[in-house]
Amino acid sequence: MKNLILLLIAFACVGTLNAQLTGIGFRPILTLSNYGLANDLDDNYDANYRVGGGAAIFAEFNLGNRFTFQPEIAYTMRGANMKSESNLYWEGPAFGYPADHRVEEVRQYETLHYLDIPLMFELNFGGGNLGAYVAAGPAFSFAISNGQGLEELTLSKPGVEEGARTTFTERSEYVIEMGNGKNDDYKAGDFSFNLGTGLAFIMDQGEIGLDIRYVHGFRNIDVGGIKNRGFQFGVSYTHYFGN
Repeated sequence: MKNLILLLIAFACVGTLNAQLTGIGFRPILTLSNYGLANDLDDNYDANYRVGGGAAIFAEFNLGNRFTFQPEIAYTMRGANMKSESNLYWEGPAFGYPADHRVEEVRQYETLHYLDIPLMFELNFGGGNLGAYVAAGPAFSFAISNGQGLEELTLSKPGVEEGARTTFTERSEYVIEMGNGKNDDYKAGDFSFNLGTGLAFIMDQGEIGLDIRYVHGFRNIDVGGIKNRGFQFGVSYTHYFGN
């Protein structure tokens, strides 16, 4: 994997030196983020998509033969909505509650904040005022702050009548420490591969783009085997140079 990363970086650098800068742009982003779970976690929890946002600035270089290179700097929100499997429960002391309590369900809503550096290679199609493209490339991500989490616990305890139980919910916020120390919750860095496609509406001085990307993280961001996954939906404007 390290050799592949270095090869992609070298190819991007060499390609940029021989390419023509054709435009710069801005891209607001809607994110649908999730976690890829290791087997042990997947047996106990379901991870669902969490909605977030972000924005990117980028440059476009013409490589010739309808290929372009698009390096970006982006802020993106990631995370997931986690929920314990319905057949699981925990005795109260496992979560710091009395022995007669039982934790029936655990829900966690997590938000992470990253600075991303995608290096996207695009193959362009079409002509006239409407074009299309497919894009692929690596992205390097760095946490720019600690993450935030909200935990909801559904508990039950003995009720007034014999054999009955009363159910209630408790909520608590927590901080997700992002870093590379042994006591940090999640790793500060990530490496992913992006794959996308989109449409481009060509104008005299630029273009408006609509695109979707899939982001596949490769690094375990915690000791339990969580990996970042997700989709990004963008609306971009690119200003052309030389027109």
